[in-house]
Amino acid sequence: MACRPGLRLLAWALLAVASAGAVAGCGEDRQAQTVEVVVPAGTQDRLDAGEIVDVMPARIELRVGDTLLLRNEDDVDQTVGPYFVAAGRNLSLTYSVPGRYEGYCPLSGSDGYEIVVVD
Repeated sequence: MACRPGLRLLAWALLAVASAGAVAGCGEDRQAQTVEVVVPAGTQDRLDAGEIVDVMPARIELRVGDTLLLRNEDDVDQTVGPYFVAAGRNLSLTYSVPGRYEGYCPLSGSDGYEIVVVD
C-alpha cells in the first residue's frame, strides 16, 4: 500500500517539530547572574583596629557572561580581590572567558581569594 503524500508531509512535519523540541531541551536557558560583594562603611576602621574583616568570599564561582559587582561603601579606597575600588564607587566586571584568579585579599577572612570562571 502506497503512502499518501499528505500523510508523508504530516509525518515529516511532526518529526521536525519533535527534533527541534529535543534539541531545544538540550541547551541551558540559564540567565547571566550578578554576584555582589559590598565593602561596608567603616571597613578600614575595623582593619586599622586589627579586626578580621570577612567581606570578600574565599571562593567565587562564575560562568562566562556573569558579572561581579564590587560596591565600596567605605570612605577609603579598597582593594577587593585583584581589583581597586575607589571610596564610594562601584566596579562592575562581566567575565567573557573562562579563567582562574587568585591571590591575597585583606578583606577576606582567609586572607585570600579565588575567582573561578567556567563555561
